[in-house]
Amino acid sequence: MHGIGRLAGGTGLYTEVTMRELQENDQRFSVQEVGELIDLAARLDDLSDGLSYQELLRVADEVGISRSAVERAVVEERARRRRMTKQVRRRVRRRMRFVRHTVVYAVVVSSLFLIDALNGGGWWVFYVAAMWGGVLALHGMRFLTRTSGPVEQALLNHQLSVES
Repeated sequence: MHGIGRLAGGTGLYTEVTMRELQENDQRFSVQEVGELIDLAARLDDLSDGLSYQELLRVADEVGISRSAVERAVVEERARRRRMTKQVRRRVRRRMRFVRHTVVYAVVVSSLFLIDALNGGGWWVFYVAAMWGGVLALHGMRFLTRTSGPVEQALLNHQLSVES
């Protein structure tokens, strides 16, 4: 049977080792590796229902993690998720405001253009379209280029894919 691991004191390169070699070397894992290994093992064992709080406390106790550390971790994780959800909602609301502004602009300017054309006017609608279009362009620039906006996210994703 084979598994993947990093031998203590090694070069940091991952190599295939047998389970016996892992046990004989008394391998030590970093906190990050422990988290990744537990996560992988839970997925391999199909723990799709997760663990109850009491089960989490028992697992932590078995590896020497105090109850208070687990409680703090759960509270911090819930707070992190709330902050993340709030940020995502804010980004979605900004996007929807911009989309609504664009749709209203298109409907109103189209209607004004039709009214102006039917009345045989002096094409005054272009002044309205240009001024409102300028405001819409500023709104779009503010939306697209703000920190964590769509353009920044696309550039970050592109750069990460290039470097990996």
